[in-house]
Amino acid sequence: MAMEAELKFLLTQSTVPALEPVWQQLAVTVQKHESVQLLNAYYETDDLWFRRFDAGLRTRLKKGQFEQTIKLAGQQHGGLHFRPEYNLPCASVWPELNAFPAEIWPQQTDLAQLQSQLKQLFRTDFIRQSWLLTLADGSTVEAVLDQGEVVSGEQKEAIFELELELQQGEVKALFELSRQLVQLLPLRLGWQSKAERGYRLAQQQPLVFTAPDNSSTAALLKSLQYHESYFLRSQDSESWQVIAQCLKALSVVSADFAALPPRDAKQALSFFSSAAYNCALLNCSESLFSA
Repeated sequence: MAMEAELKFLLTQSTVPALEPVWQQLAVTVQKHESVQLLNAYYETDDLWFRRFDAGLRTRLKKGQFEQTIKLAGQQHGGLHFRPEYNLPCASVWPELNAFPAEIWPQQTDLAQLQSQLKQLFRTDFIRQSWLLTLADGSTVEAVLDQGEVVSGEQKEAIFELELELQQGEVKALFELSRQLVQLLPLRLGWQSKAERGYRLAQQQPLVFTAPDNSSTAALLKSLQYHESYFLRSQDSESWQVIAQCLKALSVVSADFAALPPRDAKQALSFFSSAAYNCALLNCSESLFSA
């Protein structure tokens, strides 16, 4: 089992050429750089068994070899995703559930029945560029740029994502690298995994307006990032008001949010891609993780 700790960023296609040169500006050591095509199929049952247990099941074709992965329920601290995953070789595009350790399955799970109910729900196919970075403190982080699409039937959605995954060292090094990175590039801290986007696409569940939950800092961050995505798609003025409410509430608990410049809906994308906003999100996420 591996414990995955990662931060995800969204970027535009125009930002992609500026990414590789930025490693020199950050004074990190690039140990390895490669580009590879990854073809990924995600599986589910008609009653969404894996979704109900907050798990994800996929197979991946990489360099002619198939691999199957199951990600289990984990934790999300603002922008930081922290969850256990199991990766095993498999013979084909079809998963083999009995190959995974028996202890990961809920009690009374009938694996043979679960296997027979599997169906391919959606795909995420992309080109991945990856860099293995060694930071000044000796920590290692894998940076991956994914460009491709999520596909479910006739439905498609573009992928332009940068993921930073901690390989060795402390999580604080991951946050520090991220803070430096958003100072140099117009990035947006992401909150949805590719699997979450795939489920929405497969079930034809677009992002919709929801009332904010102001009960905790974590809930405020979740509502803020949700409505950020929703507003950029819909330009819904009510959603913009929710964003303003979340920012106001967060400014009470975080000086980083209190120091943000005034917001203008007409310049929303530049605001959400600004260093100040993303550093505020990162700092708040790190505080939640450390608490």
